[in-house]
Amino acid sequence: MYTTPQEFNTRLHHVRPRFKNDVESVLLFMATEINRLSEMPHEKFKTALNDSINLYPGNASKTKKTIDNWRTEISALFGLIEYTEKTSKPSTMANILAERQDLIEFFRYSLFNFQYPGGHLKPSETLELIKKGVKFKPAKYLLEVMMKGREIIGNDQNFGITKSEATHLIFNDLRVTKGNKTPEETARQIISNRDVGLSYDNKGDVVRYAGDILDYMQLADLVTLRPNYQYYPNTHNAEVIQAFIKDNSFFKKYTPLYNKKDLILEDIKATQNEWFHYVNSRLDPEIFKADVLSVIEEAADEADSIDQRKFIKQIIEKIRDTAGLKTKEIGDVGEALTIEHEKNRLTIANRQDLIHLVLKMPERLAVGYDINSREIDETHKYIEVKTTVSRGKLSGNNFSMSPNEWNSAKSNRKLYFVYRIMISSSDISLFVIQDPVGKERDDLLDMTPRNGADIRYNERSGNWEKLLV
Repeated sequence: MYTTPQEFNTRLHHVRPRFKNDVESVLLFMATEINRLSEMPHEKFKTALNDSINLYPGNASKTKKTIDNWRTEISALFGLIEYTEKTSKPSTMANILAERQDLIEFFRYSLFNFQYPGGHLKPSETLELIKKGVKFKPAKYLLEVMMKGREIIGNDQNFGITKSEATHLIFNDLRVTKGNKTPEETARQIISNRDVGLSYDNKGDVVRYAGDILDYMQLADLVTLRPNYQYYPNTHNAEVIQAFIKDNSFFKKYTPLYNKKDLILEDIKATQNEWFHYVNSRLDPEIFKADVLSVIEEAADEADSIDQRKFIKQIIEKIRDTAGLKTKEIGDVGEALTIEHEKNRLTIANRQDLIHLVLKMPERLAVGYDINSREIDETHKYIEVKTTVSRGKLSGNNFSMSPNEWNSAKSNRKLYFVYRIMISSSDISLFVIQDPVGKERDDLLDMTPRNGADIRYNERSGNWEKLLV
């Protein structure tokens, strides 16, 4: 069994959210709730956010300590809150996730800036890592190892890495985390250890931290976990992978501390607020947006039945045939699917004569809905499309509506529909809410006024429908 040499063995760790198994749904909820808050004094912000966290399904009976842990863990690990000396406020990261509904993009941003040491750690932990010379960006290094391994064994072959290999050869090895061991050297050692049949301690509590990062990389669509328990680079996202590999940035406030002889805890504490500004300042939407089409293609590969695979492939074909459609624009893909759904609904009802009336509304008109369709009896059907993309299937139940959208819902009532489309690498689902204003008045969904309306819905708010393509 391979073990990290004792003189180099330094275990890295980070905050582990208690909701890791449902992290995508929780983060979407939290970003939405945080984004609805304004900048306010720390204690007032904490109280307001705790009240929101209590609304997440299953949290009503949780203790204050548990709710506090949700708030602090999220703010530390994912940078959803920024701080000044006296105030807390929603971060740019929270705003981006709440507005764009792109969890793949969100995880890419998070991993791009994630480093050891970092403001996600306790100041005392950061102090110890700086004293040891640790300066490490795990997602960047892991991708470099995978790509170097690919080169070594031949470009026509892929190269993966297990959680236990990542733990003992990378995360726990000070030679790596101080920057003294290249990705190529690590890749060759992995190959050498495999050749001689070396095993590793792979117990859950041992590999959990390297495993977390690899799992988040999977949610970012940077890697794929295969049945052999190895994570492989998603080479169809080559541009994104190269952005990680070429990035040499590091939190500048730490740089002078590595050479400071009398380094103390207060030096670290003085950098904490700046850390959260830093992780919210380097956000490039042109690189990190999810390619929705590639997610849908994976859903086709993962489908359980031939009929489901056929159905998803039909969706892909329709998206590709849609002129001018940008597959990295989540809203565009959702609207294209909705138009196709509506046309097929009318076709099934033998109302092909109405198909030409299914139209996408120009944004410049600001009518408060995306699609003008028709019911079978020829009455208008005004559809606002809310689309989310993620790797895992979401259980999230919230979205936001602009003032125009909510006013249009008020004016059109039973003619107004919200189509909630959730795209993941395993499924494409559609939840339809008719007359959200009426549903709110009947206590079938919750609406909070906030520059329009923040909506929380449940199974009673509408109906699941099969997406017709």
